[in-house]
Amino acid sequence: MGGGTAAKEHPVEYFCASTLAAVVNYPLWRASALGQSGFRVCLAGANPLISNAASSFPALVPYFYAFSPPYKGMMATVMGMSWARAAIFYGSDRGKEVLESMGVSSTMSTVLPPLVVSTAVQCINMPLVRATITL
Repeated sequence: MGGGTAAKEHPVEYFCASTLAAVVNYPLWRASALGQSGFRVCLAGANPLISNAASSFPALVPYFYAFSPPYKGMMATVMGMSWARAAIFYGSDRGKEVLESMGVSSTMSTVLPPLVVSTAVQCINMPLVRATITL
Protein backbone atom coordinates (compact mmCIF):
# COMPACT_ATOMS: atom_id res chain seq x y z
CA MET A 1 0.00 0.00 0.00
CA GLY A 2 3.03 2.25 -0.09
CA GLY A 3 3.79 4.50 -2.96
CA GLY A 4 0.70 6.68 -2.75
CA THR A 5 -2.04 4.16 -3.49
CA ALA A 6 -5.50 4.99 -2.22
CA ALA A 7 -7.14 3.17 0.69
CA LYS A 8 -10.19 2.42 -1.44
CA GLU A 9 -8.02 0.11 -3.57
CA HIS A 10 -7.21 -2.23 -0.64
CA PRO A 11 -10.28 -3.08 1.48
CA VAL A 12 -9.50 -6.83 1.47
CA GLU A 13 -5.98 -6.19 2.72
CA TYR A 14 -7.31 -4.04 5.56
CA PHE A 15 -9.71 -6.81 6.62
CA CYS A 16 -7.13 -9.62 6.31
CA ALA A 17 -4.53 -7.73 8.36
CA SER A 18 -7.18 -6.90 10.96
CA THR A 19 -8.26 -10.54 11.18
CA LEU A 20 -4.68 -11.73 11.62
CA ALA A 21 -4.15 -9.17 14.38
CA ALA A 22 -7.36 -10.29 16.11
CA VAL A 23 -6.38 -13.98 16.00
CA VAL A 24 -2.90 -13.28 17.37
CA ASN A 25 -4.24 -11.03 20.14
CA TYR A 26 -7.30 -13.11 21.10
CA PRO A 27 -5.71 -14.90 24.10
CA LEU A 28 -4.45 -11.63 25.56
CA TRP A 29 -7.83 -10.00 25.02
CA ARG A 30 -9.50 -13.00 26.68
CA ALA A 31 -7.24 -12.78 29.76
CA SER A 32 -7.76 -9.04 30.03
CA ALA A 33 -11.53 -9.25 29.60
CA LEU A 34 -11.76 -12.00 32.24
CA GLY A 35 -9.77 -9.89 34.68
CA GLN A 36 -11.84 -6.77 34.06
CA SER A 37 -15.14 -8.62 34.36
CA GLY A 38 -14.29 -10.00 37.80
CA PHE A 39 -14.63 -13.67 36.83
CA ARG A 40 -12.50 -16.05 38.87
CA VAL A 41 -10.55 -18.54 36.81
CA CYS A 42 -10.00 -22.07 38.01
CA LEU A 43 -7.82 -24.57 36.18
CA ALA A 44 -9.51 -27.74 37.45
CA GLY A 45 -8.72 -30.66 35.18
CA ALA A 46 -5.92 -28.79 33.45
CA ASN A 47 -2.67 -30.35 32.40
CA PRO A 48 -0.60 -31.05 35.57
CA LEU A 49 2.28 -29.00 34.22
CA ILE A 50 -0.02 -25.99 33.81
CA SER A 51 -1.63 -26.58 37.22
CA ASN A 52 1.78 -26.69 38.94
CA ALA A 53 2.92 -23.54 37.17
CA ALA A 54 -0.35 -21.81 38.02
CA SER A 55 -0.01 -22.69 41.72
CA SER A 56 3.51 -21.24 41.70
CA PHE A 57 2.43 -18.06 39.90
CA PRO A 58 -1.23 -17.34 40.78
CA ALA A 59 -1.17 -13.97 39.01
CA LEU A 60 -0.63 -15.82 35.73
CA VAL A 61 -3.70 -18.09 36.05
CA PRO A 62 -5.85 -15.91 33.75
CA TYR A 63 -3.16 -16.11 31.06
CA PHE A 64 -2.82 -19.90 31.39
CA TYR A 65 -6.59 -20.12 31.01
CA ALA A 66 -6.70 -17.69 28.08
CA PHE A 67 -4.18 -19.73 26.09
CA SER A 68 -5.94 -23.03 26.87
CA PRO A 69 -8.95 -24.61 25.17
CA PRO A 70 -11.92 -24.50 25.00
CA TYR A 71 -12.10 -21.40 22.89
CA LYS A 72 -15.81 -20.72 23.31
CA GLY A 73 -16.80 -17.41 21.83
CA MET A 74 -13.56 -17.10 19.89
CA MET A 75 -15.15 -16.85 16.45
CA ALA A 76 -17.57 -14.12 17.52
CA THR A 77 -14.82 -12.21 19.30
CA VAL A 78 -12.31 -12.47 16.47
CA MET A 79 -14.89 -11.43 13.87
CA GLY A 80 -16.01 -8.51 16.04
CA MET A 81 -12.43 -7.37 16.58
CA SER A 82 -11.62 -7.89 12.88
CA TRP A 83 -14.41 -5.77 11.42
CA ALA A 84 -13.79 -3.12 14.08
CA ARG A 85 -10.09 -2.80 13.30
CA ALA A 86 -10.69 -2.91 9.55
CA ALA A 87 -13.41 -0.26 9.80
CA ILE A 88 -11.23 2.02 11.90
CA PHE A 89 -8.11 1.72 9.75
CA TYR A 90 -9.88 1.73 6.39
CA GLY A 91 -12.39 4.38 7.45
CA SER A 92 -9.64 6.61 8.83
CA ASP A 93 -7.53 6.38 5.69
CA ARG A 94 -10.47 6.71 3.33
CA GLY A 95 -12.02 9.53 5.36
CA LYS A 96 -8.75 11.44 5.26
CA GLU A 97 -8.61 11.06 1.47
CA VAL A 98 -12.19 12.29 1.08
CA LEU A 99 -11.75 15.27 3.41
CA GLU A 100 -8.49 16.30 1.75
CA SER A 101 -10.16 16.13 -1.68
CA MET A 102 -12.82 18.50 -0.32
CA GLY A 103 -10.13 20.98 0.74
CA VAL A 104 -10.39 20.41 4.50
CA SER A 105 -7.21 21.27 6.42
CA SER A 106 -4.61 18.57 6.93
CA THR A 107 -5.08 18.62 10.71
CA MET A 108 -8.85 18.17 10.52
CA SER A 109 -8.49 15.53 7.79
CA THR A 110 -6.17 13.58 10.05
CA VAL A 111 -8.11 13.95 13.31
CA LEU A 112 -11.79 13.71 12.33
CA PRO A 113 -11.99 10.36 10.48
CA PRO A 114 -10.46 8.16 13.22
CA LEU A 115 -12.41 10.02 15.89
CA VAL A 116 -15.75 9.55 14.15
CA VAL A 117 -15.17 6.00 12.90
CA SER A 118 -13.68 4.64 16.13
CA THR A 119 -16.49 6.19 18.20
CA ALA A 120 -19.12 4.59 15.96
CA VAL A 121 -17.33 1.23 16.02
CA GLN A 122 -17.04 1.27 19.83
CA CYS A 123 -20.73 2.07 20.24
CA ILE A 124 -21.72 -0.79 17.94
CA ASN A 125 -19.10 -3.36 18.82
CA MET A 126 -18.38 -3.09 22.53
CA PRO A 127 -21.57 -4.71 23.86
CA LEU A 128 -21.31 -7.53 21.32
CA VAL A 129 -17.64 -8.36 21.83
CA ARG A 130 -17.78 -8.01 25.61
CA ALA A 131 -20.78 -10.36 25.74
CA THR A 132 -18.72 -13.13 24.15
CA ILE A 133 -16.62 -13.42 27.28
CA THR A 134 -19.44 -15.21 29.05
CA LEU A 135 -19.78 -17.86 26.35
